[in-house]
Amino acid sequence: MFRRAVITDEISQDLDRALVIAKRYGLEGAELRTVWDKQLYELADDQLDQVEALLSKHGMLMPCVAAPVFKCDLGSESDYAAHLKILERCAELGRRFGTQLVRGFTFWARGDFQADLPLIVERLRGAEDVLRKTGAVLVLEYDPATSAGTSQKLEQVLAQVASEHIQALFDPGNNLYDREGESPFPDGYNRLKPWINHVHVKDVVRVGPSGKPESVVIGQGEVGFPALFAQLVADAYDGWASLETHYRKAAAIPEELLHRPYGSAFSEGGEEASIECMEAWNGIMQAQGLLP
Repeated sequence: MFRRAVITDEISQDLDRALVIAKRYGLEGAELRTVWDKQLYELADDQLDQVEALLSKHGMLMPCVAAPVFKCDLGSESDYAAHLKILERCAELGRRFGTQLVRGFTFWARGDFQADLPLIVERLRGAEDVLRKTGAVLVLEYDPATSAGTSQKLEQVLAQVASEHIQALFDPGNNLYDREGESPFPDGYNRLKPWINHVHVKDVVRVGPSGKPESVVIGQGEVGFPALFAQLVADAYDGWASLETHYRKAAAIPEELLHRPYGSAFSEGGEEASIECMEAWNGIMQAQGLLP
């Protein structure tokens, strides 16, 4: 049975507040992206001590460091070097907080994916020394703003990289955010199944003639989460699934913040929306007999 978490800045930049709410709805894990208006890897030592104390206080585990590794320019040597350092820092933090997993991406999209694929693979293989040294696993997310923005493209990347240290983060909501609009389940899931080490949970509908994607309450979108949760159980997936709400009640998150989630502007309105999603998630799991 998989374990459940939330990306805390989808609730609040106040980590204590986010953990109280997550615990109230039966979640066991806190995936950290931004806390107190900083990326986890930007926090000072005393702030990291506070993070550790708060996780311990609430009995919460950290399933993954939700880092922005390789959300950078594919062709920039300086960007690449900087992100290798971010990866190493996040891997060290993951080890401190009890997780091997660090979230990563496949560089900003810049045109022809097939033409860029060899360099993407080369860059990712260049991260293996850091991953081997730290014992970390880089879980790649197919964000639509990045080069491998679909599960079909990420499948090609992972097959060519062929590394036990570089795996997949399955985010079915992203399938619907991408313009190619691929089916999240079962198609996207089955394509990435051999590499899935982490899962994000957000639901999306496509609105109007243009098919504009909008995040909604879990279970009210097009992902098909009841079937996906059942399949994860049937496949004996024993990793984590983390709520990445993205839904907001008052107004949708601006596109730039979706691509670069950061700080209070991103978290605004997240608490109420995340509570709705956690209630809905619990309801789905209870209906399937997966929660009491």
